Amino acid sequence: MEEAAKSFGPMMTLMYKTIGDLSSAFYKKYGKAALPIISTVSAKFGEESAKLVKKMMPVKNMKDYAEMYKMMMSMIGEKLEVVEVSDNVFHFKGSHCPMGVEGTSQELCEALMAGDNKMLSTLLGQRVETKLVKSLPAGDKCCEAIYSRK
Repeated sequence: MEEAAKSFGPMMTLMYKTIGDLSSAFYKKYGKAALPIISTVSAKFGEESAKLVKKMMPVKNMKDYAEMYKMMMSMIGEKLEVVEVSDNVFHFKGSHCPMGVEGTSQELCEALMAGDNKMLSTLLGQRVETKLVKSLPAGDKCCEAIYSRK
């Protein structure tokens, strides 16, 4: 199963990069006015992704989500450093942006992260807060995010 999952990696990488390229181009052309649209579309993607995930595996808490997220990132060749995982918090660092928007802006990163937030909120059935401590789009050397239950 793990080998089959890895074979989807190039397709997932292409999908994430395409979303990032389109969002980056839209943001470059329209600036801050594009951010609410990018955020809304990203959140819709996250919600629909959660519906698919629910059919494939149970995600009942942050620990389950952390395992699923690590698996998804490994499929696209990204290694995560897990800083903390508990029932209420998932804190990680990553060295690459799956969407390929390094060096763009923190606000574009936040708009795109609305998708991860909505996916996690939908899977857990409650609102989740996303805190971006560091981000490659903002020029940091890594991404660091903390998801926590509200």
